[in-house]
Amino acid sequence: MVRGPRWFDVSEDRGRGILSPADRAYLRGDREYGSVQSERNARARIRDRVEQSVLDFELLVECLPEGDRELVFGKRFDEGEGVEGFDALVSMLAFCYLAVGDTELDFETVLREAVNVAEATDDRAATVEFDLTFQTLGVDQLRSKLERGETLSLTEVAFLHRSDQVRPDELARYFSDDAPDGVDDGRIQSKVTDF
Repeated sequence: MVRGPRWFDVSEDRGRGILSPADRAYLRGDREYGSVQSERNARARIRDRVEQSVLDFELLVECLPEGDRELVFGKRFDEGEGVEGFDALVSMLAFCYLAVGDTELDFETVLREAVNVAEATDDRAATVEFDLTFQTLGVDQLRSKLERGETLSLTEVAFLHRSDQVRPDELARYFSDDAPDGVDDGRIQSKVTDF
């Protein structure tokens, strides 16, 4: 069974996007199928819709009027959705980063081209510099950092939040309302400002 992140919005009020409400319930682990074949069919439908949605982005970049795009992101995400909008955009870019990693393509090349396709709409080109440095994350190392009062990055907090070695109440102690970077309603990701 697939499990979604613990801070994921479980509201079924949203309309269909790439995923249907049933798909969301399945990916969160809130729905099970009666047979292995039914589950395989559901996963195949999700994969097909993801593929077709990615292919639709070329049409959106080229043909969706700028005003419509601004109404979605400038109004709905920036003004109306608050932390949910931020989390959604971070997750969208994270998914794209992971997706490019699943291909033979170089992420920096894809990123450079994407930025330039976007900038071409304003009759300009961009120079894109991308520097990626990895570090190994460990629960003990991050606990020590928290105990010293150091700020954690979004990645570090998300790592601890997903870890089976850290209880939610233990992590919440560091992000309580008394702490400088408190967390409301379990949305740890949106409260980390050192990103």
